[in-house]
Amino acid sequence: MQFTFQCKKKRCSFRNSNATPLPEQGERYHGVFTGLSVEISEPTQAKSLHDSGCYGKGSKSRGGPASGDEDETLLLGLEESCFLAFYLKVLDIQNLSGTSLGWEEFLKAAKDLNDRFVENLACYLYLKSKNWVIKSGIKFGGDFLIYKQSPQHFHASFLVIVQTPADFDYYQPKNLKGVQRVAETSDKDVLLLTVVQPKEDDSNLATPEALKDISVTETI
Repeated sequence: MQFTFQCKKKRCSFRNSNATPLPEQGERYHGVFTGLSVEISEPTQAKSLHDSGCYGKGSKSRGGPASGDEDETLLLGLEESCFLAFYLKVLDIQNLSGTSLGWEEFLKAAKDLNDRFVENLACYLYLKSKNWVIKSGIKFGGDFLIYKQSPQHFHASFLVIVQTPADFDYYQPKNLKGVQRVAETSDKDVLLLTVVQPKEDDSNLATPEALKDISVTETI
């Protein structure tokens, strides 16, 4: 029997949905890695990037920059920053000193913040290849929330949990049941993504293309 996932629309006054999944070709964005996220402070760039794929979150808003304050910025998560900078190549990332960060520098900084960044990034790319809009799932105890289109118009369809073979002992039915009950309170299903690397360490990820050797399988 084929599984059919939820695509629940929100009750809102917005009618003209922008379903563009990627930024327009030729656009260039400039962000600063603050140590926790990548921040885009230029208002026009912040609005353009959020409107073209729902990337990031306003520093003073629940969704995109919408507070009207001049000092509101767009905050990008580590995975989406990496996707925009090193796969789509539309984002330039600098550190607080103004030095540009390449792939290896950003990868090291991201892994210092999250030792499972590579696994999360592999899952982010996997989900993006299926045209999902991806947001943080920390509010519901997961890694990601994924939406059919803009969160402004749709509720999330899935709470995503990223796991590796080493996690199988932890994600037993009794533990998954707790995650599932949290997801069910807001009409979401749970999607388990299992990441398997060809080698135990990821020190050989010298280029963004090296992630192609990582496999991702899904369980609903």
